Amino acid sequence: MNVQKPAKLRKNSTVAVISPSSNPDHVGIQLGIDLLKKMGLKVVLGDTTRKLMTVGTLAADDEMRAKDMNWAFEDDSIDAVLCATGGYGSLRVLDLLDLDMIKDHPKIFLGFSDITAYHMAFNQLCGMVTFHGPVIDIDPSKGQEEIRTQTEDLTRCIRQLMGQEPVREITNPPEGMMLMTIDEGKASGRLCGGNLTLVTGTLGSRYEIDTKDKILMLEEVKETYYYIEFHLTQLRLTRKLDQARGIIIGEISDTLKPEGPHPSVEEIVRERVAGTHKPAIWGLCCGHGKRNMLLPMNAKVALDATKREITVLESVLE
Repeated sequence: MNVQKPAKLRKNSTVAVISPSSNPDHVGIQLGIDLLKKMGLKVVLGDTTRKLMTVGTLAADDEMRAKDMNWAFEDDSIDAVLCATGGYGSLRVLDLLDLDMIKDHPKIFLGFSDITAYHMAFNQLCGMVTFHGPVIDIDPSKGQEEIRTQTEDLTRCIRQLMGQEPVREITNPPEGMMLMTIDEGKASGRLCGGNLTLVTGTLGSRYEIDTKDKILMLEEVKETYYYIEFHLTQLRLTRKLDQARGIIIGEISDTLKPEGPHPSVEEIVRERVAGTHKPAIWGLCCGHGKRNMLLPMNAKVALDATKREITVLESVLE
């Protein structure tokens, strides 16, 4: 399938903010919308963001969340689809999406966490380049320092999507953790993956992640050590780790430590990932940590695990 690259944003481009998973914080989403407007973008809200439609932990029922996603892609006046937040519920929506229509209307799509399921569907079944990166909800429950970093990351992300900053070298910010080598070597391929829970959640379905000859990225948050080991083992058993050319482990944040003796998260990741003998690194600031770098999913990237460098090998915007 040919890879489709979306058009970059410009001043006065129209972006749709939708909530295809959980409901955003009402204060945090306004902070994010205000930032988009200050950067010269026109913002339209999907019903899942504009209306109070919460169903349990979901922003709306499955049909309405699918309707919002389909609307945002089909409407040619909309230049980008930005997710308000992650959370839960994307797997419930996948079968309700009009993927043939979405394939015919490629545009910027941005989000992370539960949004991983949408990335995989759009990358593999629509051939689109999408963007794993900040959501629009700037969490107001965090301290001032974290609000500042969320704002900086979203601002930089939008500047990159407007072509004002390059999407070339993917590096951690100075205050981010140090990247570490798991296995040395070099590899290149199209970038795939995202949140570990969502990646394993698609196994056995038509949306199952295809890692063959690709660079696989994984990150996770608020899971037990046993859960992380279990799902990395799932990816070993299904040969998803073996089929990848290289592996990038992002941050594994806020882990739930079991009682009694147990291996560390670092030991679990090293043992499960290093066993594949693929070039691999640990600690990229993507996902649920304090910083969240923009990653172009389905774009061709090069990984030098020895030097701990990631380079985007092609333009990702038209």
